[in-house]
Amino acid sequence: MNRLPRLDERELLALWERALPLPPPLRARELAWCEDGPAATLGEMNRRLLELQLRLTGPRLALLAPCPHCGETASFEIELPRLLQGLPEFVDPAEQVLSVDGWTLRFRLPAPADLPEAALDEQGFVRQLLERCVVDLQSPQGAGVLDGAWPAPLLAAWSEHLEAADPGAEIGFELACPACGRAWHAPFDPAAALWSWLQTLAERSLLDIDALARRYGWSEDQVLALTPTRRNAYLQLAQVD
Repeated sequence: MNRLPRLDERELLALWERALPLPPPLRARELAWCEDGPAATLGEMNRRLLELQLRLTGPRLALLAPCPHCGETASFEIELPRLLQGLPEFVDPAEQVLSVDGWTLRFRLPAPADLPEAALDEQGFVRQLLERCVVDLQSPQGAGVLDGAWPAPLLAAWSEHLEAADPGAEIGFELACPACGRAWHAPFDPAAALWSWLQTLAERSLLDIDALARRYGWSEDQVLALTPTRRNAYLQLAQVD
């Protein structure tokens, strides 16, 4: 079991502060960091994020997803322990080989450090990820230098292979729209869900600190040292005036 960050409010505020200025891929890596070091694969990173979400918010997580057909928002709930049970605890990041239409590709599984920092369309994302993970490529005519012109069948096969080799790298759910009734596959981003919760926690904590510092002159450490019951009581007293 990975040694996840402590759940002390100070530690969570420090984690929020470190992650706040980062773009989403780097933020995900920061949120998934633990004392064992960085995750070896994308699936391991997502598993760490889900484990931390479970410890922070409990077994159930409420989510929203817009229907791609009519725009209606579907609300649903997932059970984090059940989701984690379906993900492997360890994925071997060793080098792998894939052969497609005469092409032979040797590659390693993508790690969090391989995620592009800039937003890309789906094909561009897959291509850039592949370029970072390729070890060797042989075309039907010999050594292949593609200059970014990857064959579409090779890209598709590599993407499909990753889903099987590292099942936690991409997580999604099959949903039905409550308005139009059409079904679709909704991707789920564990880092975005965890960040949304952490952002709300940080904002609430900072508002509490600000209110009690203004009213009583207390420092941040003094406010954070209060038990939740005593903090709420002082906040109610501060609002009376």
